Amino acid sequence: MDERREGGGAPDDARRDERGDQLDDQRDDLDEDQRDDLDEVAVEEELSRRRHRRLVRQRVVFAVVVVAVLATGGVAALVATDRIPAALRPTPSASPAGADPACAPADPALVAPADVTVAVLNSTGRRGLAAGVAAELRTRGFVVSDVANAAEPAGPVTAVVRHPPQLLEPARAVVARVPGAQLAEDPEVGVVELVLGDAYAELAPEDALQPPPAPLPPGC
Repeated sequence: MDERREGGGAPDDARRDERGDQLDDQRDDLDEDQRDDLDEVAVEEELSRRRHRRLVRQRVVFAVVVVAVLATGGVAALVATDRIPAALRPTPSASPAGADPACAPADPALVAPADVTVAVLNSTGRRGLAAGVAAELRTRGFVVSDVANAAEPAGPVTAVVRHPPQLLEPARAVVARVPGAQLAEDPEVGVVELVLGDAYAELAPEDALQPPPAPLPPGC
């Protein structure tokens, strides 16, 4: 009986060794799978963190855009309804920052009619037009030096006020009385000339004059 036990031990030992090898292989496989699972979990966690950060950034950007739009709309509404507090309103300055004071617009006051000599010329086919306008200008204090027909038609305009360079201010005084008149510098004329065009209607009332913009000083 002892010999059978000794003789049958070798196969048992072989089977145990084979079983042990299988178990070792299974443990090795299990460790490798676990490592793969750990890698997949780490990647998924990293992707999840990135998605979370991206979502947070998108929400922050969206919130900033919404706040900016609401702020712009609120300011526009306040401006439209004139409800901006006085403390927040910009205070007008006499001149833009850095502007040359010497380039401020000239005094827009008009020359007095008594200081203006004007020739009235008719460039239309309406007889007596220049004489009638000249008579009204005299009643307003202007000095009328001549009443005649123009050498050339002014065309479909109200009037053209021609003047030499040195008589710009007297010419402005005439233009202010003729709504729609055009200023034209002409070194060839010696006095201010009011050339009446086809669209002329009447002189403006003295309490509703329309002076042209005052010129800027030379060099501005």
